[in-house]
Amino acid sequence: MLQLDAIRVGYPTVDGFHVVVDDLSLALPAGGIGCLLGASGCGKTTALRAIAGFEPVQAGSIRLDGGMLSSAGRTLPPEQRGVGMMFQDYALFPHLDVAANIAFGLRGMDKAARRARVDEMLALVGLEGEARVFPHELSGGQQQRIALARALAPAPKLLLLDEPFSNLDVDTRERLAIELRGILKVAGITALLVTHDQAEAFVVADAIGVMDRGRILQWAGPATLYARPVDRFVAGFIGRGSVVPVTALGLPGDGDVLVRPQALVADAAGGLVAEVVTCSFRGPGQVAQLRLASGDMVEIDLPPELMPAPGSALALKLVDDALVLFPPRGKAR
Repeated sequence: MLQLDAIRVGYPTVDGFHVVVDDLSLALPAGGIGCLLGASGCGKTTALRAIAGFEPVQAGSIRLDGGMLSSAGRTLPPEQRGVGMMFQDYALFPHLDVAANIAFGLRGMDKAARRARVDEMLALVGLEGEARVFPHELSGGQQQRIALARALAPAPKLLLLDEPFSNLDVDTRERLAIELRGILKVAGITALLVTHDQAEAFVVADAIGVMDRGRILQWAGPATLYARPVDRFVAGFIGRGSVVPVTALGLPGDGDVLVRPQALVADAAGGLVAEVVTCSFRGPGQVAQLRLASGDMVEIDLPPELMPAPGSALALKLVDDALVLFPPRGKAR
């Protein structure tokens, strides 16, 4: 449904041209939910704006359902793209009630059809009784759902979501991330969101592109990103874990290894010994920060009955199949 082929996006500067997104490619099937994940400034929002038609591309192409949206020198206007967008601040009209907000993009319909579509969207987001209230009377989570209903009402081929949970508290964010995925799947909509929060990305998306400096380093499902990161950056960015030299674990060979907490188990008979730096409760057990003999730091989850004191030694056993090896820098994996 959505195809980006090696797009480049940037802007001219006094002394040249600043590239924000470079050689970025992805493919998203119909009904799929994708996510661009990365830290602030990595280019994810610029990529989203290029798909929406707000930014031109200097190279590459963007296609939707087989039709060309953007290429070098050509940008189809946003209103002709069949793309809906849900903005970070929701952008609801304060002087319009909920029904009028949802109906805003349905001006080509007759009154009865427009009312039916509004009712359908309210049912989809679970706010059937809120048609006549105004945005300021709703909670942040309810406003988000109304913004989603408004974006979905014109039945776009693609829905773009720009940091959709950033204005919500942590508890509401986690709950609504699950709800959002359910709503999108029921609607059968193809969607692409951007976020800096990997927990949100893992809950919502089928495929995630980890971005750094304007490029997608890996485009894969959450489980693959976690278990088989393609490089050290992705390994360090996704989930908990440390990338340390192979020799720090007493293993033969060169290169580095990704050590997730589940790759280490406290075992008195283990051949690896580390110093406990901190140990704190994180239900139902403890999380310990450990310093290896090499000075490298790793993290381990401990059972409730085990809480070693800082400064003490802890014997460890390696779970080999939970380790991810990276060869010496500059060599093929």
